[in-house]
Amino acid sequence: MRHDGRGTRGGLAMEHRISRSTKRALRRALPAALMMAWLLATADASGHAVVQPSASRPAEQQVYTLTVPSERSSDVVSVSLQVPSEVESLLVREAPGWDVRIQKEGDRVAVVRWSGNRIPPNQYGSFQFIARNPVREDDLQWKVIQRYTDATDRWIGPPDSETPAARTRITESATPVDAINTESGGSPAETGAGAATSAAPSQGGGEEDEDGDVLPLVLAIAALAAGLGALALMFTRRRRGGT
Repeated sequence: MRHDGRGTRGGLAMEHRISRSTKRALRRALPAALMMAWLLATADASGHAVVQPSASRPAEQQVYTLTVPSERSSDVVSVSLQVPSEVESLLVREAPGWDVRIQKEGDRVAVVRWSGNRIPPNQYGSFQFIARNPVREDDLQWKVIQRYTDATDRWIGPPDSETPAARTRITESATPVDAINTESGGSPAETGAGAATSAAPSQGGGEEDEDGDVLPLVLAIAALAAGLGALALMFTRRRRGGT
């Protein structure tokens, strides 16, 4: 039987196109894979509430996100955030389905409470707010009380405790993330170098750099593996603990 050289080349070309297509799909899925791994790892580590970003610059008007996972067998019905005394200005974003109550001490917001809705088991809720960071370098401690229908988790302890409070390091070396630019009215990414970098055209006539796909592929696979491993470990601990 004769082998058709053209058929062989056609098969190799098809295999190459499939490989490139697979790499492209995995690269696009990388952010979601990393987020899933982070959420599952957070839930496995006692499911504590997290405030992001974990580092910000002094005097910045920072957009913060409070993420609250639900790892018990009952629903989360309310979340309370104790605002650090160093934060003198805070605005809370509306959270659809949740009632927001603000408790003040003088002119500053001291406590924010979200209630009237639920976070079912194995899910998480996110709440956003804008806070003006203190002008000096410091560590902000965000204490969170998470109430279920039948239990309460208090994330108010030191970093090495079983109930650590969320923390943000205020430092000049922090990379700006979701910060509000008070002069232009936009975020730093919308002005200056950040926008220029994202708008720069790619080189090479539209052809993809095959070698450049290796790192995203490795990260995507590692993130998925970490997420699945954390999920399996979490369920194993629950079965052993009877929760």
